[in-house]
Amino acid sequence: MSAPNVSASSMPREVRAAEPIHVTRTSLSLAAGGFILWGIGYLILWVQSTGTRLEWVLCTLGPLLLAAAILNHLDHHRRRFGIVVLVLLNLVVVMQALVFLPYALNPELRGTLVHFTYDVWGISWLVGALGVAAVLMRKKSRLDHGDKTAETEIHASFFQLSMLAAGMLIYGISFVGLSTDRTSHLFGWLSVIGPALIAVAVIAHIEHLSLRLGRPAVIIAIFGVAAWAAKNLVRATTDLMSDPAWAALFVYGVQGFILLLGALACLLVLFHKQAWELPVE
Repeated sequence: MSAPNVSASSMPREVRAAEPIHVTRTSLSLAAGGFILWGIGYLILWVQSTGTRLEWVLCTLGPLLLAAAILNHLDHHRRRFGIVVLVLLNLVVVMQALVFLPYALNPELRGTLVHFTYDVWGISWLVGALGVAAVLMRKKSRLDHGDKTAETEIHASFFQLSMLAAGMLIYGISFVGLSTDRTSHLFGWLSVIGPALIAVAVIAHIEHLSLRLGRPAVIIAIFGVAAWAAKNLVRATTDLMSDPAWAALFVYGVQGFILLLGALACLLVLFHKQAWELPVE
């Protein structure tokens, strides 16, 4: 189907009606705001920490806004994915906010809760992997029962979901392992393989995502995930992390820019939705 290569405003009304963009403007705005706050928080930590609660509050509020975006879209996704999956996936984002909460409450704790930070971050991704695995089981069950209704169809293939679940699982394991041994080459490489598999899952789903979300947003998302994997590759294959300046760049700087790319992708989806809903002249 060539629809993804055609501008939304030039598509016939029946094509747009067949592929509606269900995500609401409110959800997209909340998600974009969450990525912006989170990204700015990281960039402050990289460029010049204020020594106050500011950056930690931003890093806490960012994921919470993303959770609010998911909750705002809960009714639509409930029939498609089920409430258990949505609870698990929302828990992932809330747990990532929990990573920064102690420092938002008391900035002087910075550097004293390394094990907590790594463990909670890693466990959040393990919970995400469990959620995606539940989506896989739900898809299989529906296919076994011949359920092909549009409202409940899960468009991602078994391969795409498997890559996503495996990537999240491996990435989560890497951080739980790094919490006790941050010099481990094994866990360092797992932190590369995990995002790489997630990138494969997104790329494999590019045609459907391009139609629903717009090709520019999907390209930016793929670039962001690829940069995430590349950043971890440099960390795993060099000793640059021993230099505080390089460590700050990898831990906070690059990640901050990636989060801002996430915000840009959300805004592009919002513009794509507005063009998709324009009347045909």
